[in-house]
Amino acid sequence: MAAEFTKYIDVNYALGVMEKLISFQSNPELGYRTSGSAAEFAAADYLYQEMKRIGLKNVHKDVVTVDNFEFKHADLTYTMGSGLKKRVVLSAFQANCLAEDQHIKIVYVGKGRDVDYEGVDVAGKFVLVDIDMMEDWFIYWAVGQARTKKAAGIIVVQVGGYATYTEDTLGVQDVSTLADLPTFSMSVREAKRLKAELEAAGGEIEAVLNADVRVTNNGITHNVVGEIPGEVDEVIYFIGHYDGYFTAFSDNPSGIGCILGICRAFLASGYKPRRTIRVVMHGAEEWGIEGSRYDWARGATMEIRKHPEWARNGFLLLNMDGNLISGTATKAVVRTSYEMVDGVQKIGEQIEGSIYPFGTMSPLWTWTESYMYAMLGIPTVETGYEGVYFWDSYHSTADTREANDYSDEAFFSSHVLYGSLLQEFDKLDTRPVDFTALLDKLTESIEHEYMKDTEKLEAAVAKARAAAVKVNEKAASLKGLGEDTRTFNTKLSRVCAKVVNDLFGLDWYENYDFIHARNRNNVKLLEAVLADLEAGDLDKAIDEDLRGVDLCWYAYNFDRETYDFFVDQVIGDSMVDTWAVGKVNTITDLYDTCRVLLKARAEGTPVPECVVAKLSEELEKQREELLAKQEREAALLEEMTVLMEDCLA
Repeated sequence: MAAEFTKYIDVNYALGVMEKLISFQSNPELGYRTSGSAAEFAAADYLYQEMKRIGLKNVHKDVVTVDNFEFKHADLTYTMGSGLKKRVVLSAFQANCLAEDQHIKIVYVGKGRDVDYEGVDVAGKFVLVDIDMMEDWFIYWAVGQARTKKAAGIIVVQVGGYATYTEDTLGVQDVSTLADLPTFSMSVREAKRLKAELEAAGGEIEAVLNADVRVTNNGITHNVVGEIPGEVDEVIYFIGHYDGYFTAFSDNPSGIGCILGICRAFLASGYKPRRTIRVVMHGAEEWGIEGSRYDWARGATMEIRKHPEWARNGFLLLNMDGNLISGTATKAVVRTSYEMVDGVQKIGEQIEGSIYPFGTMSPLWTWTESYMYAMLGIPTVETGYEGVYFWDSYHSTADTREANDYSDEAFFSSHVLYGSLLQEFDKLDTRPVDFTALLDKLTESIEHEYMKDTEKLEAAVAKARAAAVKVNEKAASLKGLGEDTRTFNTKLSRVCAKVVNDLFGLDWYENYDFIHARNRNNVKLLEAVLADLEAGDLDKAIDEDLRGVDLCWYAYNFDRETYDFFVDQVIGDSMVDTWAVGKVNTITDLYDTCRVLLKARAEGTPVPECVVAKLSEELEKQREELLAKQEREAALLEEMTVLMEDCLA
């Protein structure tokens, strides 16, 4: 039988919340409700009042420091060959531009690679660039190359990947770099027309730019917090972000609407949780800090820094982040950690009233706010569905009710599923955590062909696994939410935090994996490159293997100055203090080697011996780093074992 609260679900209420949220806009033509903008402030005020109105308690707005982004308007006007004037509306990235009837010159530079700039005078001009941020590179590489070439600004055309729902779609992403180069997006349809005019005009055209785009450092946003109080001091977090691009319908008004819809139904049904359900609606999720590759989820990052005490009694977290409304969905698939998969799966597949089969995916990822709370040691679950393709409308003017195939039935089912998950989580005395599953994944990741001297690591895994079995037995023996159970839960959160913060790390593509994984992958790829060269297969070496080693793909396509800028932004002096500090510490810098190989292929000349020597040298460095990571993992597992044994006390 479906839970009692499901009788009180009203999707029209949730839709009303969504529509109200969408109405808060900085830009009258395009929308935008971004970090610290007037629209975001107004949305926070609305959510504060609405959370109080439906009966949440302890409602307040937490003020946290973020960089602000306000986009009021942007367009350019140029005269076509026919003599007619053409006005083009632009969407803006997080880069300053205040222009009033500013005369600019525009040139086209293809994909914006270093080779595309050859023979083109771009100094002081705006460059028009084709980009596919899913298959080629993210926006900041194109921006960085334009900056290196002394362009005055950049206009990107998203010809593939994101924001390609129609030729009229405008898109934006987080810019992940400095805000010093005006950065805009133009639709494919308008770009086709402009390119034709550029060709007819000999490659350069003059236009008039009007824009009001402001990035302000050290501003504020509001995280809106409210509660359904429980009986004990443990907390289940129910989170989502309320900022958004354009007039987004799914990302994330659907999450906010669903959160309030579920809370309203809980309260109307008289539901009394054992644990407090703390709702946190974050601002500045899409972007919130200038000059960092890791510029998203700033509102959540600053919230957990403001409240480190939340680590003590945070039990579980459910993050509602889009994809809750689509009639094309075929299966609910939530994202969680390796150690949570089995437990969450068993809970989810028992829920009644959802129209979809239930599944899980893992591990965690870093693209949403869930990760920030996981760093506190709070295990997280994040919404998701199969059968929903949204990337072509993601962060674009196409994130609409129609493009998302909105379905009342699907939205109602999301209320049922995720509300029921919350209630089932609250019924648990201890978390559905099994560290043996995590340790089995670690064992699977030990590839003996590439990883040597693994005995110490494997012994540490075995010891930790034995402790994890005892932790499972202890968890099963605890009944109720007495002091012994709550003490166990607090101690277990320290193990969870150790896993997220130390045992796992990132590579240069934000992939979240065991800390040895990046070096293991580099060893595997570099061995393949050397074998390719020995076999005379230069194409495979370049196109399949070397490109996967850290940032080699970008070394193929961008100037050294651009490459170095973005390396420094992550591990150098220009690194900004974000959630990712310390997650990436070294790079396999093969920029010059990549260039020599590209030159050899282009000219049909032999690969110089110095290239093989350099690759061999770097392979040895990666093997050394890999051994060091294995040693570190073994030590971390010893620490993890001590923490698990403390859970047994």
